[in-house]
Amino acid sequence: MNAFYERLSHFAELVKDASQKEQHNYATHFKVQHPPYPIVSATRSVMPKLMFEENCPAELRHKIRRMLKKSFNRIRNKL
Repeated sequence: MNAFYERLSHFAELVKDASQKEQHNYATHFKVQHPPYPIVSATRSVMPKLMFEENCPAELRHKIRRMLKKSFNRIRNKL
């Protein structure tokens, strides 16, 4: 698995763990939009876009974005 998909998988784990901890399914509030081109190399700068539901609270959006940034952080994920 290349770096992009490893990071995306890590993001999914963070969302799952936070959902279990908070007893609220975070994944129902957003969709991940894959970049419009294949990610085949170990590119560090590519990050998927999050599409939030209209009624998603701002605080929850910030939490989810932080999890995405944590997963795709270049320093944490040096390969």
